[in-house]
Amino acid sequence: MSRNKNNNLIKLKRKARLDSTVIVFAIILIYVAVVVIMSFMKEPIPTYKVGSSNINSNISCTGIALRNEIEITSGKSGYMIYFVHDGDKIKKNAPVCSVDETGNIITAIQETGEGDEGNRLFTKNDYVRIRSSIDSYKSSYSDVSFSDLYNFKSEIESKVMELSSEVMLQQINAGGAQVSSTIQTIKATESGVITYYTDGYEAKTPETLSVEDFSKNNYKKQSLKSGDILESGSTVFKIVSDENWNIVCSINKKEADAIQKEEKVRFTINDSPNDVSSTYRLIPKEDDKYFLVLSLSKYMVEYIDDRFLNIEIILNKFEGLKVPNSSLLEKEVFKIPKEYINESEESQNKSVTVRRYDGSDNGIEPLVKSTAGDADIITPTASSGDSTIGLSTSGDALSPYATNTNATSTNASPVKAPAAPPDGASYKNQKVTLVVYKTDDKYYYVDEESFHDTDQIYTDNKQTTEPVLSLARDNLTGVYLANAGVANFIEVTIVKSQDEFTIVKKDENLKEFDIIVLDYTQVKENQSLY
Repeated sequence: MSRNKNNNLIKLKRKARLDSTVIVFAIILIYVAVVVIMSFMKEPIPTYKVGSSNINSNISCTGIALRNEIEITSGKSGYMIYFVHDGDKIKKNAPVCSVDETGNIITAIQETGEGDEGNRLFTKNDYVRIRSSIDSYKSSYSDVSFSDLYNFKSEIESKVMELSSEVMLQQINAGGAQVSSTIQTIKATESGVITYYTDGYEAKTPETLSVEDFSKNNYKKQSLKSGDILESGSTVFKIVSDENWNIVCSINKKEADAIQKEEKVRFTINDSPNDVSSTYRLIPKEDDKYFLVLSLSKYMVEYIDDRFLNIEIILNKFEGLKVPNSSLLEKEVFKIPKEYINESEESQNKSVTVRRYDGSDNGIEPLVKSTAGDADIITPTASSGDSTIGLSTSGDALSPYATNTNATSTNASPVKAPAAPPDGASYKNQKVTLVVYKTDDKYYYVDEESFHDTDQIYTDNKQTTEPVLSLARDNLTGVYLANAGVANFIEVTIVKSQDEFTIVKKDENLKEFDIIVLDYTQVKENQSLY
């Protein structure tokens, strides 16, 4: 009997067993190779890491300082000797400088400076002032502004001579009547702030300025210092008698339009950490240029040595998360009233109950928005009198394809008309889990693709239904989040757009360091990115 059992066994040849094993492994190897090759051939989806940033619409421009500058001239020719420091305030009739017709006083000062007593001319604080001026120039130096070197040289020389004014005054007093006869003392004609330079802008006003006046290439500043030889009738110093002054900036029409929206203008001067608020006026010029006139009643003394000022007008500053414009897309969603939602669910997932045609999963596509040129377009309507909104009956089944022309839903968007279900088709109740992008006091904003276009959604009383085609719609702006390797749409709130990037609000759906799809047109929602 055992012999019969053995006779029923069919033994494969060893060669046949080897051939089948080789075939199976060959198929697996080919499959793996194809998958690897396809993965290499597939272009990777570019992504972008979100970071914090800001955009400002500030206006940077060059301003010209215009003050009430009174030029004081000399009645004699000779060497200038100044007693008052640049930028100091002085009373009316106080002595400011003297004209040395013979040059004896200047010679005595120079001889003192070259001797051992010269080291005692300046105090420690005097040296600190000179060193501070040099450091300030070095920190702001650039090759573009090399021409400012000559003005800087004159200013330093002027400061050095100013610091020796007390010694000069001592020499004059020690000379007695003989020296006094060759010296003309010039006094302040009124109280104000003393400054020692001329540049030809002293008599200019905002109305008489020209666009060419803003060019620094032709600007020449002549510093006045002790030891200079001046002719009779030359300007020896200036008095700024008024704290009120103007800063005039040259701007274009677009900038002028932006400024006109403001009651006052906030700005900074020479990159100061403190901003200034001022009234303003605009003066139209040729070639769509405008002069912005900023009126001030303080800070004049701080900038008395400056004709040109760096002005930054502060308009708005927008802070948030920086995303490329290519990442932003608009998505159309359904607005489902909150009373339609199954709020009794313990889960955070929201759902609604719909009547769904039994064959919709097999024969009817989910909702598809129409494209330009489609001929079959319908606009869903709603009936106000029937218990079932916008529905007609076909046998025992409800159909959303008959419309009521008496009332049209203004919020619904046109969609492709689906093929009507066959006669006698039946519906069943089905719970649909929603993809919720946003919520407010009245609505949930949900993904359209959760529904089929034959679905009828149960309303608040759960006794009547409404075709999903008649639901209100809205457009949400968002990006595709790629943290999990899948393109998931999330809504963002735009703060400010500029050039190729946009600032969106922080602390909403999108967070700093999130990964998003760089170009939304390269993917579809829920597409795997790897």
